[in-house]
Amino acid sequence: MKTKSLILAVALSACASMSAADIMAVYTKKVDVGGDAHHPTLSPNGEVVLYTSEDYTGLKSVNLSTQEVNVIDETPKAGFNPRFSVDGSEVVYRTSIKEDGISREDVKRFSFVSKGKTQLMKHTKDVINTTSLVADTYAYAFAKKQAMEVSINGVKREINPIEYGYRYLWPAVSPSATKLVFNEIYSGLFVSNVDGTEAKFLTSRGEFPCWVDDRFVVALSTKDDGYVITSAKIIAIEVATGKITELTDDSVRVDGLTAVEDKIVYTTEEGEMYVMNILINE
Repeated sequence: MKTKSLILAVALSACASMSAADIMAVYTKKVDVGGDAHHPTLSPNGEVVLYTSEDYTGLKSVNLSTQEVNVIDETPKAGFNPRFSVDGSEVVYRTSIKEDGISREDVKRFSFVSKGKTQLMKHTKDVINTTSLVADTYAYAFAKKQAMEVSINGVKREINPIEYGYRYLWPAVSPSATKLVFNEIYSGLFVSNVDGTEAKFLTSRGEFPCWVDDRFVVALSTKDDGYVITSAKIIAIEVATGKITELTDDSVRVDGLTAVEDKIVYTTEEGEMYVMNILINE
């Protein structure tokens, strides 16, 4: 019995030593954009948020300090997966048209400095990886259904971290470009090395995962009744230990989120935008 107690004590001590940090929400405030806001994307410095409508029509930005709203584009699908440049001065996005019943997309670049737009790619029916077209891109990951493309300093590789992985979603490279968080549609949320090795299961439900830093990932934890989502709350996961912290409860119907360092921006099903400041206790 003493031996078992000693083993348990050692195990608990090891777990405690692994958990070197804790995360908490400090305060949350609403961002008034004068209309509906969905599918947010934060700039690298956390100052500007891109957002769109529920069906991704149009693309707008809001400065979190001044709350100044800027209309970037009003065309269909302009708000689907836009990407900031590394310095946050530009955004690359795509728009959609239909020709002979076939959807085609082009790629445009918008400058926050000149307020001008340029077309990077003409309309095509091919799948476009907008992230790869962002100027000065250092590291990115792109889901290709049954595989993911990871690029580090221009060196690309295709990985499939989960055996029999059917479809990958929302891959994101960690700030140090050493780790990858991703969702496999039937298996859940995972983290691995950027080369796909040492894949580790985090949770069964984790949508729109984002890195806070190399230690924490935030994501949406959803529940459904088999037909529609009945609840969606923001959770933070400590990668080393798998510890999950709930940052919102079921009363907030979150439908999108984005994170940078000490800040999380999320939108709700009602089209409201909120910014949550978070603190990591060492």
